[in-house]
Amino acid sequence: MKLSTSNWVYHQDPQTGRIYSPIESLSALKDAGYDSVDINIWPMCHPGGPMTQDHWKAHIEAFAIASQACDLPVYQTHGNTMGGTEWDDPNYPHRELRHICTLRCVEAAKMLKADSMVLHPFNLAHSSIYSAKENQKACMAYLAPYIEAAKKAGVKVAVENMIDFGRRHRRYCGGDIYELIDLVETIHDPDVGICIDTGHANISGMQPGDAIRAVGKHLFAVHINDNHSKLGQDEHLLPFFGDIDWKNVMQALADVGYAGHLTYEIHPQRVPNGAAAKAWLRYTTEIGRHLLSLLTV
Repeated sequence: MKLSTSNWVYHQDPQTGRIYSPIESLSALKDAGYDSVDINIWPMCHPGGPMTQDHWKAHIEAFAIASQACDLPVYQTHGNTMGGTEWDDPNYPHRELRHICTLRCVEAAKMLKADSMVLHPFNLAHSSIYSAKENQKACMAYLAPYIEAAKKAGVKVAVENMIDFGRRHRRYCGGDIYELIDLVETIHDPDVGICIDTGHANISGMQPGDAIRAVGKHLFAVHINDNHSKLGQDEHLLPFFGDIDWKNVMQALADVGYAGHLTYEIHPQRVPNGAAAKAWLRYTTEIGRHLLSLLTV
């Protein structure tokens, strides 16, 4: 199994706020020892971002060129989604632009030669009465044009598990892992599967390894990250910095025959650019290689 990471881990100088160029980011990840990369396109879709501009293809092409130059293949991408309050606002002014950007994300995944694109499921406006049936219906309608576009592009879609806070906060279609499995099985398309975010599962009160086993053959991708389940915060920590049972996670990946890459989605932290950042990135790969050593068939 290959070790991969979201470029989120090294995308911006924490001191100046400068966004690293694709070649800066990917070359640093390659030097640290990663085998592939997950390009997080979602932030590029925020209003005013590169994916909202007419020249968006040039921005993606820069990542494609950097990927080839660094010999760091793009295994998966993270597509666009809306934030929490954006779902709830019927007058959200950028809704159509978000839709256009998500379709562009599909084309971007093709340009980057990604195996799959991760998408968040749809979320109905917050209500004190949660209906799994209604949420699934809305989610299928939301995903339909992106699945159609992805099939034409030859890119698989992996729908990510979200966070179920036990009704203390909003509920997503897919906050409960079995709802997400039912969604994918109802869609019934061999090119539509699931991305398990280990941190999301942990916050939701389910052992991530158990979530992986439940998903089984539908597992297309992973977002590997840690957190402290009782805090209920989506911390996106490096493995072993929270309370997830990582031996169980790796055994679960072996149990289901997962053939994809082990992909981090960890917070970039506030490590200053330069030697300290390089040391931090090398450390993340050392942890990743240790995780891979736990794989048993």
